[in-house]
Amino acid sequence: MNTIKSLEKLISNLEYSVLSGNIKEVSINSLCYNSEIANKNDLFICLNGSRFDSHSKISELISKGVKVLVVEDGNEYVKKSQFDDNMVVLSVKNTRIALAVISNNYFDNPSKKLKIVGVTGTKGKTTTTFMIKSILSCAGFKVGMIGTVGIFYGDEHIYTDNTTPESYILHEYFAKMLDMGIEYVVMEVSSQSLKYHRLYGFNFEYAVWTNIFPEHIGEYEHTDYTDYLNSKLKIFTMCKNAIVNQDSANYNEVINACKNNNVKVYEKKERIRFDLQIPGEYNIDNANLAYTFGKAVGIDDSTIRTALYETIVPGRCETVFKNDEFKVIVDFSYENNGALKFLNTIKEENPKRIVTVYGCGGNRSKDRRYGMGEVTGKLADFVILTADNSRFEKTIDIIADIETTLTKYKRKDDLDNGYVIIEDRYDAIKYAIKNHKNGDVICVMGKGHEPLMEMNGKKVEFLDRKVVLDIICELKYNV
Repeated sequence: MNTIKSLEKLISNLEYSVLSGNIKEVSINSLCYNSEIANKNDLFICLNGSRFDSHSKISELISKGVKVLVVEDGNEYVKKSQFDDNMVVLSVKNTRIALAVISNNYFDNPSKKLKIVGVTGTKGKTTTTFMIKSILSCAGFKVGMIGTVGIFYGDEHIYTDNTTPESYILHEYFAKMLDMGIEYVVMEVSSQSLKYHRLYGFNFEYAVWTNIFPEHIGEYEHTDYTDYLNSKLKIFTMCKNAIVNQDSANYNEVINACKNNNVKVYEKKERIRFDLQIPGEYNIDNANLAYTFGKAVGIDDSTIRTALYETIVPGRCETVFKNDEFKVIVDFSYENNGALKFLNTIKEENPKRIVTVYGCGGNRSKDRRYGMGEVTGKLADFVILTADNSRFEKTIDIIADIETTLTKYKRKDDLDNGYVIIEDRYDAIKYAIKNHKNGDVICVMGKGHEPLMEMNGKKVEFLDRKVVLDIICELKYNV
């Protein structure tokens, strides 16, 4: 792909006003939206985020020799800036939309050449996405996948920071997938990506709706449940076909949003039992949604059932170690609804004791902390509180919030049916394994597949699955 692009072509379908310079005969080598890595002659798009506004770096970007700046109408930093006539400055109503439009043009409109399946919902996105990918692959299609666990195509696996990456990253990898002959892309669609226009200009072949719960509401997420719901419903303005779980909350609003789509509904009364390697009744519902998709695109029952059985999802109720004495399971559940379903699934195995190791994320809604304390207090026999992406908060402060509900059911330092605090996550997991009792199921919760842990603004390698296996090896337990 030729990466040198005419500026006029890159912005041909974008509404803008010129604040400085002349757009004629300007060529662009690369796009950038991260001020830390901006280079000379880049086209740089300023984004105003919840924590940082890159318009504040305009003077630094000018000194770096950025060739073109795209800024947002009325931004205060823009008003205070002085631009050289040799520099092109374009002002647009929304720079996130501009990033999506320009990225799509830069990579030669790859999203228009792929069949894209978007899966949205509060719960089940990752598992349903893996199931649909498996179904399409078993049917002989070349499939790429984008979501919480990363970007997959061919033998490539790239970890990402967001469930749905920024628009530039999406189009970049769509282009790579096309070069590899990929036909379908199955992707998780987060509410944030819809709210902040990362998917602007997309036309999904299918949109799949799993469910909705009142989550992701807080200072850095959605202002309220209505904002969260309406953000998610936007996907139905961007698709040809829709598959909807009838058992979802706000079902009527979902169906009304689908009025211009070809809709297939998964009804509980038509629920099919599938042979799955992933436990949990909720995964039967995920499988039924994936099955509904498979039938909609004309794939036979036998292929679908084989694909569903073969589906394994990293960090989702994943048994990492098992012997005659105890078992260690890693799961992504980080709030009360997910934890409730996960721990009830574990209870169905009738273990002698359920031990949970978890913390809660920093700079996120405190309701998650209270909910986790409530659920684990009721369903776990022993709880170990520890760190989990504390970000810019102190781990011990987060743990104190969890304790406000946990202490209704558990006593601190009661080693039989209580809880302990071990702030270091490695030490907490090691404590659970080293002090296991016969018949224990140790549930390491909250991070699942995540390869990094964020503490004090820094990210360090920490994959729960690997940590568990390292400790098992260190303590010389036999499988």
